[in-house]
Amino acid sequence: MKKNIMSTRIKKQFKYLLALCALLICTHLQAKVDVAFDGVEGRLLDNIKSYVQIANLNQDKDYRAFQIRFLFKRAEDEIRTALEPFGYYNVEIKSQLDSTESGWQARYSIALNDPVRIARVNWKLKGDAEDDKVFRSMLSQSPLKQGAVFEHAPYEQIKTQLLSLAAQRGYRDAEWEKANVRVDIETNTAVIDAIFSSGERYHFGDIEFNSEYISEDLLQRYPRFEKSEAFNTSSLSDLQVNLSESGYFETVQVNALWDQAAKNQVPIQVDTIPNQRSHYRFGLGYGTDTGARISAGFDRRWINSRGHLFKSQLQLSQFESRLTALYQIPGPRPQTDSYQFRSQLADKTTDSQESQLIKIGAAEIRAFNHWQYDIGAFWLNEDFEIGEQRGNAQLLVPTVEWRFLSADERININRGWRANFSIQTASRDLLSEADLIRGRFELKSVVPLLDGWRLLARAEVGAMYTDSFEAIPPSLRFFAGGDQSVRGYAYEQLGPEDGSGDVIGGRYLAVASAEIDYRFAENWRIAAFTDIGNAMLEPNQPLKQSVGIGFRWISPIGSVRIDFAQAIDEPNKPWRIHLTIGPDL
Repeated sequence: MKKNIMSTRIKKQFKYLLALCALLICTHLQAKVDVAFDGVEGRLLDNIKSYVQIANLNQDKDYRAFQIRFLFKRAEDEIRTALEPFGYYNVEIKSQLDSTESGWQARYSIALNDPVRIARVNWKLKGDAEDDKVFRSMLSQSPLKQGAVFEHAPYEQIKTQLLSLAAQRGYRDAEWEKANVRVDIETNTAVIDAIFSSGERYHFGDIEFNSEYISEDLLQRYPRFEKSEAFNTSSLSDLQVNLSESGYFETVQVNALWDQAAKNQVPIQVDTIPNQRSHYRFGLGYGTDTGARISAGFDRRWINSRGHLFKSQLQLSQFESRLTALYQIPGPRPQTDSYQFRSQLADKTTDSQESQLIKIGAAEIRAFNHWQYDIGAFWLNEDFEIGEQRGNAQLLVPTVEWRFLSADERININRGWRANFSIQTASRDLLSEADLIRGRFELKSVVPLLDGWRLLARAEVGAMYTDSFEAIPPSLRFFAGGDQSVRGYAYEQLGPEDGSGDVIGGRYLAVASAEIDYRFAENWRIAAFTDIGNAMLEPNQPLKQSVGIGFRWISPIGSVRIDFAQAIDEPNKPWRIHLTIGPDL
């Protein structure tokens, strides 16, 4: 009996010893794991790696063997879960775990098999959205169509998009009444059955402006929507932007008062804080066309409650100094339309000319879509000396100008184009000393090419008819050369010359430019370009060409450009540096 008891005790102690050894082995047996997945790539592999825990172990840390075995077995379910959002529900996985000298090697061979495809899609709209073409357009563009692989992300995305669209378009009570997806693994099919209930669409109610200094009559002309018009948050965003850009206000807040909505109309409240009424501006700068310059400006952001404003600026530079003043009256659509009274005093000196001018004019500015037109007239009195010519010109010049601008950004543009076309006339029968018809057309474009590459193209043509060219002042003649014309030549260096070699300007203008740039860093581009053009007395005279390279720093106020241009048609092919700042269009 004692023998049996003793034998039992020895067996128990032996078992305890084995368990202790196993525990010590598990405690001290530490290893690292290397994981490989075969049969998948791209976004599927990326999702697996991010989802499977054994593939995300800390490589700087050792793990116990039992932990690795547990995670290894668990990974197969994690792989299946990671593949289901891409439509793969019938995945076959073969796995293998090997011990190596450095730790563990886990390998999973994955057979995706056929994905689940959509057998039927039933999107149903209820409420006012049923007749809203914007909702129908969104659903028609959905990738979730019969026969397509069923993926979770597009399905969840369209659910979110419809709710967001409803909020934007005034469907305050919108909700998903039903949103089901039935996946049949045996037939590898999915059926989408969803009902979106929008409820009734709200409309704009009364608009209340809280402004102390600007009249209600002017502010009521800013909204581009009417009372009872269907609600849209983009209309409110446009109103806030337009009021902010008016200069009258420091801050503008536009709110829809949903808690006060009645009879499906939501009132709009616009809260404003007035800007500083007077604004002073000072600046220093340099450009190769103007030389060093200093400027100072004074603005009166509103003169009276009707929103009239006054702007003035004095600029002093090496080659041209001028004082300008503008009095502006808001038009029917004050964000784009206005009536302007303009005046300018200017003194200009270059190698070939000296001129002092007084210009006084008025214009009406209107805009529609991307177009803007400017129709008006100015009276010009200019004393000039250009080459061997001296004179005083007094002209009344009616002017019409059309401008077009379309761009993906305001400052740093990747795609867009701009067009300007103007016609100016003068007549001896209408307070002028010469007959004149002058036209000018300019086109600029920015076109994206390969990733990081752009093409910038520019063309400018001009022509005038007059029977007394000598009486036309320099400000109305055509010149070429400079930062915005033919680089490689000085400002207004190109044009017909008199007997002494001074450039006197021409009747015709033709300039073209092509530039390719590459964005090699976040805020830097490198460019190569060629310019060609000239100002001429006759349209068949030869053009001048330049080539060059440049660097651009992409700043918050536009590109800062430094160009090195070579005038290849000149003796010794001289180089010239050009520095400019501003938007590409």
